[in-house]
Amino acid sequence: MTSKRRTDDFEDDGRVIADMSAVERPSLLGHAPARRERAPREPRRPRVELTTKERLWMAAGALKAGLTVGCIYVVFLGLAIVALLALWTSLS
Repeated sequence: MTSKRRTDDFEDDGRVIADMSAVERPSLLGHAPARRERAPREPRRPRVELTTKERLWMAAGALKAGLTVGCIYVVFLGLAIVALLALWTSLS
């Protein structure tokens, strides 16, 4: 029996679809290994200078967001405790 040899009509035209030159293997120990070559850096963004009032408003906004999330957790925990107490008192 003769085996048919598969022939591919694929021809590499040299175009790059995704540049994988900067991809490295992740470390098993959880830290990045020392790099021998530095990858080309992206251009730095211009530094933003904020006034004292703008910094105060940014800090207040972050505090407001954190307290909102914290309040949601406290309300949910309170409702869970009330529900469990109601269940416990109805069983006794």
